[in-house]
Amino acid sequence: MFKIRSIVVPSGESRSARILLTTVALFIVAIATQGFAAPKNLVAGAGPLSSATKWEGRSAISVIPGASLFPTTSKTTALYIAFTGGTQADISNMVLYQTDSRDPAIKALTPVTLNKVSNPTVNLTDPAVCPDQPVSVTTPCIIELDKLTLQLVPSSDYYLAIYFTSPDSNNAALSLAQPRFATSGLTGFISFSDETKHLVGDALDTLFISGSPFGLIAVMSK
Repeated sequence: MFKIRSIVVPSGESRSARILLTTVALFIVAIATQGFAAPKNLVAGAGPLSSATKWEGRSAISVIPGASLFPTTSKTTALYIAFTGGTQADISNMVLYQTDSRDPAIKALTPVTLNKVSNPTVNLTDPAVCPDQPVSVTTPCIIELDKLTLQLVPSSDYYLAIYFTSPDSNNAALSLAQPRFATSGLTGFISFSDETKHLVGDALDTLFISGSPFGLIAVMSK
């Protein structure tokens, strides 16, 4: 806890100067206190965005390498995905796999949901869902997935797999965000099959470790 024991102002200063100094000091304390309690990024985000199109029957794989994680003691995590084009996203399933660092074997999996379902439909033309219209690279639709009761640790890697329904004309015209530059702590891969059905003990393709994340743009403590 921060305390202000006293604020000493030279006797020649005006009353307004004293009030100003007191206000500034209190503001600094408020910001410092808020900073410890507020959510924070756990990995370098995606930065400026570009688009990856045509997601019908494809899986978007985004990897959170443990080596890129910032320290945290938070027991809950929020994942943010972004759409950059299309009118509707029809998702069949979402899951987060956990492996030991640089090990392809799945040691745990966590269902991922939006509004408590793992197969949500996201209406990208609804201003209540995507306030900035139309959805584009410069006005992406950013969606916070349901909070996970999970603490991310540097000794593990995490794979967010999102499979988009097929056949589906909406997904055929859908675009997901990906980093424009190679500045993200996130990596990833595109798969042309459903990658959400793996079980504990299965081995993931290590190609997922390299490349670009698809959809996932931020990982935060909550």
